[in-house]
Amino acid sequence: MPKNIKIILSLILCFCLCINASGNAVETIKVGVHYNPPLCNIDSTNQANGIFIDILNKVATVNNWHIEYIPVRFADGFDALKYGKIDLLTTVARTKEREQFVNFSNETIFTNWGIVYTGKNSKIENITDLQGKTLALEKGDIHANALIKLLADFKIEANIIWCQNLNEVFDKIRSNEADAGAVNKLFGYQQNLDQKLKVTSILFNPVNVNYAGGPISQPLLKKVDEALLIIKAEEPELYQNTINRWLTKDVKQPATWVLYLTYALSGLSLILIIVLIIQQIIVKKRTNSLAEANKLSDLRGKTIEQIEHEKTLILNSLEEQVVFMDNDYNVIWANDAFKKSSNQPFEKSIGKKCYKTYFNRDTPCDFCTYETSIVTNRTEVREHISEVSGKVFTHKTHPVFDNEHKPIGFVEILSDISEKKKHEQELIRAKEKAEQSDYLKSAFLANMSHEIRTPMNAIIGFSELLEDETLSAEEKKNYLHIIQSNGNQLLKLISDILIFSQIESGHVNLQFSSIKVHSLLIETFEQFKSELTKYDKNLEIFFESKIDESLVIDSDQVRIKQIIFNLITNAIKFTEKGSITIGAYSDDSQLTIFVKDTGIGIPEDKHQEVFKRFSQVENNQMKKASGSGLGLTIAHDLIKQLGGNIKLESLVGVGSTFYLTHPLKHKKELSGPAIFNNQVLNSRK
Repeated sequence: MPKNIKIILSLILCFCLCINASGNAVETIKVGVHYNPPLCNIDSTNQANGIFIDILNKVATVNNWHIEYIPVRFADGFDALKYGKIDLLTTVARTKEREQFVNFSNETIFTNWGIVYTGKNSKIENITDLQGKTLALEKGDIHANALIKLLADFKIEANIIWCQNLNEVFDKIRSNEADAGAVNKLFGYQQNLDQKLKVTSILFNPVNVNYAGGPISQPLLKKVDEALLIIKAEEPELYQNTINRWLTKDVKQPATWVLYLTYALSGLSLILIIVLIIQQIIVKKRTNSLAEANKLSDLRGKTIEQIEHEKTLILNSLEEQVVFMDNDYNVIWANDAFKKSSNQPFEKSIGKKCYKTYFNRDTPCDFCTYETSIVTNRTEVREHISEVSGKVFTHKTHPVFDNEHKPIGFVEILSDISEKKKHEQELIRAKEKAEQSDYLKSAFLANMSHEIRTPMNAIIGFSELLEDETLSAEEKKNYLHIIQSNGNQLLKLISDILIFSQIESGHVNLQFSSIKVHSLLIETFEQFKSELTKYDKNLEIFFESKIDESLVIDSDQVRIKQIIFNLITNAIKFTEKGSITIGAYSDDSQLTIFVKDTGIGIPEDKHQEVFKRFSQVENNQMKKASGSGLGLTIAHDLIKQLGGNIKLESLVGVGSTFYLTHPLKHKKELSGPAIFNNQVLNSRK
């Protein structure tokens, strides 16, 4: 047997024994490969190749792994990691944002840069030359995102064409569909060896490129790092040799090299045939274990997916707005409540400063408590009024730490408490109003006690004096007049209290009938004209009427008369000298009756106060007037029941004019307690 054949058979036998001996210990690792030559790629024969692939194959040899390469798009690779469809993803630039949801190997394989390419005849040389130009960028590429941010920092506007891979970026430039495009430095060097595209001086975004793993990949990545350290120690020039091999073009080899390659391929073919036979045996032995492993992997992926889905559902079901920012205040995630509250699409806010996006500031907000929460290691709570909507929010700031208790960001929970604050203010006002009402009632009862006691004392006192038989007829007549006057005063006081009580309870019965207004006013005028002589005042009373003597309204005569009496009595009480005028005029829809005096007048800020219960306007020029303080309140509430209104014009020291308006035609639906203003008429409601 020829010597060469013996050597080949010996090698084959040793190789088979090695495979058979280690078959049961081999672990299958699923690795996602996206298009990014020469770093990684799946070629037309469905074989994985590239710098990262060569190095990972070395790692697999150290760890006794079987690598299953799975083609993926880069943008889909992260979801594949997240749900356990792959164990590793090659050629991933390590950033703080990506560290939030994937794990990375610690040993850096390569440091790459972003670089801008243009057409051969393009005049684009620096970043400012990109103003208004069309750029081709790969969707999901870290350098593409960095270039967009760089353009924003320089306030440069450009049109973006999103491509599915880096080859498409170069195709867009070559076909003049794009003025320029950004790729990573290594890809550009290899794919532009023919120098058909021009390299600009725009070099940016240095990033370390590593292997990436899913949520539970730390043990796997640790083995990758350990193997890389072993390889670096044993083969220190492996990295550079691998990179150089992939960056140099193929050159023609001597014919002897082709011959040796043919022998090698032939031997390899024979080896592969034997390996396939052995692999069939190994596959049969491992079928059950692989099936169990697949079930476990599927279950793990479904569990992770279910947990993520449930977490999202829970956070989206909250009425509170929840948003997560990283250590640099960049917006990362938010629930539906926060997204709906914003005026701009949330996708445009991701990766941008929260204070810049939502508050148009260049520095963190003054009310932000993130720094404080990091120091105190607890939730910080504060209130904030939105300058845009005016709403009041409670902000809860929760610091977020990693497994080593290093801060990685913070969660803001915002609760709209505007309605709660409004109710609190309403309760405070209601409390103050109730306290004021209680005070007024107490003052009213004290005043009533005094007002009732005064005439009662006069009545009882002068009644006892009448028992003296020595009194003359003139003295008895004078005493009787005093008793009668105080009795009338007491009767008027009790009448006011009873009427007010009826108004408060909503039980005033109105008796509507036809009333001749002119006759009613003349009768009232004559009555008070004769009674003015009883008052020790220099007063005159006048009557002015601009209404037809035949004018008739439908109303309650007793209540109308009572209202006018109260107004005239009030005018007499607060007018020491001058005149009081009673008058009326009308238009097509309503009658107006007025009572004008030349009394002390009422300050403008007290015009509404005089119609409130128990109120009297004090004046330093006059002593406090006697009475219940209910006269104007009764007049106000009764005219409201009759479908009319009352208003006041007054100047201090000049006098006052009260105007009563009454509809010419009675509307039954306006009568009765239904038209009461509960806040004015019934404090118990």
